[in-house]
Amino acid sequence: MVNKYKVRAYCSSRLCDYVQHDDVIQAINGETSYALALHYNESPAKPSCPKCGEAMSFYSHSVIDEPWLP
Repeated sequence: MVNKYKVRAYCSSRLCDYVQHDDVIQAINGETSYALALHYNESPAKPSCPKCGEAMSFYSHSVIDEPWLP
């Protein structure tokens, strides 16, 4: 079973059409990825969107492989 827990970034501007969600970090479990996303969102120093320059926002993302499903 291959489970992946990540924190992803996206542009926080409603007017920007930057749709690529970038992987920031891979975590060891879902709780850690959620906590890291919260931590990154509260940080005053956030990376800027490559298209419009607004601050990026972060969210937890999980990919869970379930081999017993067809």
